[in-house]
Amino acid sequence: MAKADMLGRLINTLTKAEKRYFRLYTALQQGNKDYVNLFDLLEKQAVLPVADLKKMFQQQYPGCSYDVCSKYLYKVLLDCLLHLRMQRHPAMALATGILKSEILFERSLHEDALKQLNKVQASAEENEKHLLLLWAQQQEIQLLHLLNFPGITEEELQQKQAEMRQTIHTIQQVRQQSSLYEILRHRLLYRGSTRSTRQQEDLDELNTAMPAPLASSAISMKIHLLFQAHYYLISGDHAAALRVFHTLNDLLETHPALFEDTPADHLLVIEGILDSLRAGKHYTELLQFLDKVKRFKGNSPYFEVMLQRLLFIYELGSYIDSGNFTSALQLQKQYAPLLQKHIYLLDISKQAELHLYKALVYLGNGDINNAHDSIEQVLQQSNLYSSLPIYRTFRLVHLLIQYELGNYDYIRYETRAFRRHLQPDTKRSYLLERTVIKFLSAGEVPSVPSFRNMLWKKINASFDKIRADKYEQQQLRIFDFSAWIEARLKRKSLGEILKEKYERGA
Repeated sequence: MAKADMLGRLINTLTKAEKRYFRLYTALQQGNKDYVNLFDLLEKQAVLPVADLKKMFQQQYPGCSYDVCSKYLYKVLLDCLLHLRMQRHPAMALATGILKSEILFERSLHEDALKQLNKVQASAEENEKHLLLLWAQQQEIQLLHLLNFPGITEEELQQKQAEMRQTIHTIQQVRQQSSLYEILRHRLLYRGSTRSTRQQEDLDELNTAMPAPLASSAISMKIHLLFQAHYYLISGDHAAALRVFHTLNDLLETHPALFEDTPADHLLVIEGILDSLRAGKHYTELLQFLDKVKRFKGNSPYFEVMLQRLLFIYELGSYIDSGNFTSALQLQKQYAPLLQKHIYLLDISKQAELHLYKALVYLGNGDINNAHDSIEQVLQQSNLYSSLPIYRTFRLVHLLIQYELGNYDYIRYETRAFRRHLQPDTKRSYLLERTVIKFLSAGEVPSVPSFRNMLWKKINASFDKIRADKYEQQQLRIFDFSAWIEARLKRKSLGEILKEKYERGA
């Protein structure tokens, strides 16, 4: 990303408090402040291309260099954000304490320097900042060494060294847990849920390698629970995942400091609970938990847009599952401005997810053209999205839309391509895809009611197998393809079919 684009994004993501601090900071500075004029322009004209902004700046402030001002503004903004972060970030306070001890020691204030390090160690140990604890322990022994170990017996020195070794052991243990959890998350993001026995066996090997949590470490317990919860999610055991996520949520409420440095973990816990509730069709509890999430306050544009995404996706999902596409469309219009404005802050998998749900809402409302446009947002950039598990769902929904448009020849061409994609690895040729593709390839629905009923019984028998197979049913959680086929064959709306299934708990 070009520096000019980075500057625009940086300014667009500033909170009101951060902008206010920037104003106060620059008001104290002496000399030329053309960079402040550039900040004002970028704040007002954020949507303009960089070339137009540069031209506008040079017209309003002739003689000023846009490139020089933009580079300096970028530096000042980062300095301001860093200063704000240091004021409220616990780890920054500990790191500053260690640096203070160095300053005190250099000025021969040895006793104060050691007191400062002891204070840092106590706080770091209490808050499980293990790397900072190790740094402070190393610093203490180094200072004692330089002072020729005044008043320290050999046994006391050995005790301090043993404490350092214990800290290193804890760091290694937590790192091992984190490494396995990171691999698990990577598999979830780029392989999706397990859809074969072999995939489950690979997952079980990872679970076996996961060490037990350290009894004295809340961080070790947090990582262990995050691993277990996502293990159950990938395995399709949503009831077990929900239990672990609730335990994690209890840990969050009793140890809020655990998530101060890693707010993304907090979001993962929230999303895990929501995902498990939806998978288990616990819609009443899902909506109650969403009400709780609505009371959360984001402390950054990223955290805010991630919260809004969760609220949008899971409330929308409850409407889709119940066939209430009218309310789904209203909700989409409500959330669209904020999500569209900050969609670039989300990773590509979450951007794709938003486009997919928009397409499903339009599909359920019979707005096929807008459904097609939403799907094309991703399909036209297949090089970015094709590695994501959700991309296969995009291709299937794309075929449904083409069917709605009556493009049967195009569907036959595309389904042949889809089959070629599935052929090299027969384990990837899942029954759900084969069932949907077979129906679509047959072309227009027959007009004779008895034939349609007979065809639906045959197709529904395949979907009964899909619903009974924990590997096959994963994709149905995103969208019920069987309901769409049933609606076509019974000449009903998709909303009617989904509502009937919702009411009988199917």
